Amino acid sequence: MMSPGDMAWTSGLIPMIEPDEVTKIISRISDIALVMSQDGMVIGVMTNPSFRGEFDLNTWQGRNLTEELTVESIPKLNKRLQEVQKGGGSSQALELNHKANGAYPEFPIRYSFHRIGSDGAILLLGSDLRSTAEMQQQLVGAQIALEQDYEAQRDRNLKFRVLMSVMDEPVIYLSPRSGLILEANTAAAAMMGKTQADLAGAAFTSIIEDKSSGELVDRLVASATEESSLPVKAVAIYHHKPIYLRPKLFRTSGEQVLLCKLSSPEGELSRPDLQSENLAYLFEAGVDAIVFVNAAGTILSGNEAFLKLADVAHAHSIKGRTLADFLSRGSIDLNVMLDSAKRTGAMRLYATKIKSELGVDRSIEISTTRLKAGNDPVYALIIRDASRIEAVRPASSQVTDVDMQSVIEYIGSQSLKDIVAKTTDVVEKMCIETAVEMTSNNRVAAAEMLGLSRQSLYVKLRKYGLVKKD
Repeated sequence: MMSPGDMAWTSGLIPMIEPDEVTKIISRISDIALVMSQDGMVIGVMTNPSFRGEFDLNTWQGRNLTEELTVESIPKLNKRLQEVQKGGGSSQALELNHKANGAYPEFPIRYSFHRIGSDGAILLLGSDLRSTAEMQQQLVGAQIALEQDYEAQRDRNLKFRVLMSVMDEPVIYLSPRSGLILEANTAAAAMMGKTQADLAGAAFTSIIEDKSSGELVDRLVASATEESSLPVKAVAIYHHKPIYLRPKLFRTSGEQVLLCKLSSPEGELSRPDLQSENLAYLFEAGVDAIVFVNAAGTILSGNEAFLKLADVAHAHSIKGRTLADFLSRGSIDLNVMLDSAKRTGAMRLYATKIKSELGVDRSIEISTTRLKAGNDPVYALIIRDASRIEAVRPASSQVTDVDMQSVIEYIGSQSLKDIVAKTTDVVEKMCIETAVEMTSNNRVAAAEMLGLSRQSLYVKLRKYGLVKKD
């Protein structure tokens, strides 16, 4: 006869296990274990230690399990209980959703049903499906987002096609790397004597007569990079007439693309277009420096003459910088010019010095004009090098002979200290008159230039009888 200790798994029998150990084993092989009667009443609840840390399910004991399930899970449980009572369905897992309450949110569990004992009790071993449910929700969310992106892309493509078809201005998209035309609108196709389908994917050389098309593409890229206002000229194969291309360079999907606006003068230009061309050439090739700034004094653009005057190598180096960086008195000069132009519309011949990138100071004269450019004002400054004029211009004495004579008369009758004090008054008057004249009688700007408060300036103006001076 075999003793209990001789029992082995291979004999088809299992060793005798203490009830407490059975409870521990069940609680560890499943996230949740329920002992339930045939009618669905919960007799006992066991949970895995990691699962127990989040939920306290002891309140289920003594209640019907259907009270803890969502509406759609109750019929599934009742059907499975009937199958188990008839002796079937115990090996099939069933997913049930437990409803949320104030202590925990809704969560899904996959149960396997096992009949135990002779009284019809049922053991439910459950596995937590929250991680799976969260992953499914993430996949559903990603799919929804992907569908929304596809829909938005289709919407943008449709708008792009409609816009390209109704635009009167000829436009093509060109790849600088391959030299192929990526897209062309109806107007561009008509100008080149082709259809949009013919132009899409065609080589740039198929519409341009110039044999060195690679060099032309390089010129387009250079013009777009420098943001030049001058168009690039080419000759169309279709009508053997010149066309002008205005390129705009941007990057999409990791590659550079040129957006080229086409225009054809057809032997004549309208007067407004001719004027625009002349102004563009004047800006690019003019001998006087021209700078455009916004209301804050930030440089929007500057021509080649300004770059030479400021000893700047490239136009990109000045964009976004304040013009005060290049003026000897910095923000004082800038505020005086912009305030005067804002108040009167223009300021003529403001004398100051420009400070180049190499630290060289040159005498200059600046004319400032306020331009109307939408809601935000733009100021155009024409800067002329006055260093040669300053060299040959005789030094002007601001101190009049009357003032000097009045000082000389004090010699012998007053002490040196009193004479110096009188001389200081003469110099102070001269400085105030000069500042008021330089700022076109802008008292606020003059006070800032002299480092005085407005109140102090008005006191000194009254002292020297300069209040009514215009």
